[in-house]
Amino acid sequence: MLSQVHTLAGAPDRAQHLAEYTVGQFEHALAPLAPGAPGENFMLAFGLGQITTRLSTLDQTWMLSADGIVWLRPGAPVRAKAQGEKAAFLLVWRFTTAALPPEVAEMLLALPPGTAPIQPCRPRTPAESALVLGLRSCPVPPALRDFWATAKLLELVTCLLPAPTESPRIQTPVFTSLPAPVRAAIAHMQARLAEPLGLADLAAAAGQSPAHFSRGFSEALGHGPTAHLRRLRMDHAARLLAAGEANVTEAALAVGYQSLGQFSRVFAEHHGRPPSAFLPRGKNR
Repeated sequence: MLSQVHTLAGAPDRAQHLAEYTVGQFEHALAPLAPGAPGENFMLAFGLGQITTRLSTLDQTWMLSADGIVWLRPGAPVRAKAQGEKAAFLLVWRFTTAALPPEVAEMLLALPPGTAPIQPCRPRTPAESALVLGLRSCPVPPALRDFWATAKLLELVTCLLPAPTESPRIQTPVFTSLPAPVRAAIAHMQARLAEPLGLADLAAAAGQSPAHFSRGFSEALGHGPTAHLRRLRMDHAARLLAAGEANVTEAALAVGYQSLGQFSRVFAEHHGRPPSAFLPRGKNR
């Protein structure tokens, strides 16, 4: 069968391109971004479906399983081919360092030449699988998809980066630069996801008045504390569901929701799919 490409965000001549590929018995070239795209090229590939994909360059080969992930730093096209008679499906994120904040780009470029954080292929974690499900749905209007994808790319890259070295160029992870009150509030959220938390509780944990705390939090992260708490809860619920550690009702209770209907609505708004879509096959709702 002929290879097919479905663009989800960005474009090959920009700093990032997120696309879903269908590949068959003939090799399909996953070229680095166009020469006009600024920055150094990186590539993240996620296996989908049930068929393993063979990825290769002139001197290296990787076998990407249906639940696998690989992070490449290609200097030449990577060729993809299905291993078997049926088509293979994969999600490929090609991006350059220009798509990332300078601090994160600097951490990537500080990695030893010819290496990447994930190499060779490895199985995805439950959190990574949950993110892939969200990426495929692209639950935002077309005009906003590039902005949304950039935010998700930053989220994924910062989770996958190895621990910082003692190099003077990388002394601490980028997010440790958040103000102390904001870090204290986030730590308070993470430790109490199942508890009812209001603005007054979070401000008290930060040692500030609610108005001063809310303003400073929004300035630091670009969204308010309530929105951040909701994001933490929904991401934690997705991890519990994808790992098979909870059904939908248990996940809702674990992140502080007594109403299953409200939890399902908020979850679908955040992830683009209902909670049941994250459950392993055969898990009760």
